Amino acid sequence: MFTASFLRTVSEIAQLSILVPLLMILIRFKRFGKPFITLSVLLVMASIISFMAYIHYAKEENNMYLLHIYTILEYIGWTFFYYQLFESKIIKKVLVVLIILFVLFSIANTIFWQPLEINNSHSRSLEGFLLVCFAVTWLYKVFVDSAIKNIEKHPVFWINTAVLIYFSGNFVLFTAQDLLLEITLKEFIVAWTLHGFFLILHYLLISLGIWLKKHRTAHH
Repeated sequence: MFTASFLRTVSEIAQLSILVPLLMILIRFKRFGKPFITLSVLLVMASIISFMAYIHYAKEENNMYLLHIYTILEYIGWTFFYYQLFESKIIKKVLVVLIILFVLFSIANTIFWQPLEINNSHSRSLEGFLLVCFAVTWLYKVFVDSAIKNIEKHPVFWINTAVLIYFSGNFVLFTAQDLLLEITLKEFIVAWTLHGFFLILHYLLISLGIWLKKHRTAHH
């Protein structure tokens, strides 16, 4: 069983891991096209909200309202990122409609089911499911078109992999939240530590994708 010290260390590393892709942004920013600029804005926003959440935590204040706000902004950011990757007008229209529906659902979830004081697991689960679908669709498009040679060297491949792994884990974790609430506090903390590992891997893979960005290219 993991010790409390180990679990706390993983949580702290997970929060600080966003500094790695932020550093990569500073190094590679001149090479960015529109999707990577969108990604940069998303990461900067995530770091600001994470810092605000930590301030509330340090003051022993409830910071769940930030997660409600961030979930909507995060979903919009990632969806817009994929909007810029896909060329199909049909897919683009679907993504726009899904943004509107997701925002409406998240607001309704906050008003009727999961208020600002508690974890918005319903919205997080839906977000995870939809973003995993986007990631799988992009992979399918790449393999069908066979337009990318040496895909392991392609920046978006690693960023897409980051989305696929992290939000798959998120979907399972938040979907199972009701079950997790019935286990012991120690087991609950261990389960959330897995989220920390997913988050660290998420940011490291994004960092790798940004590092591999050699020059301005087309969206894909």
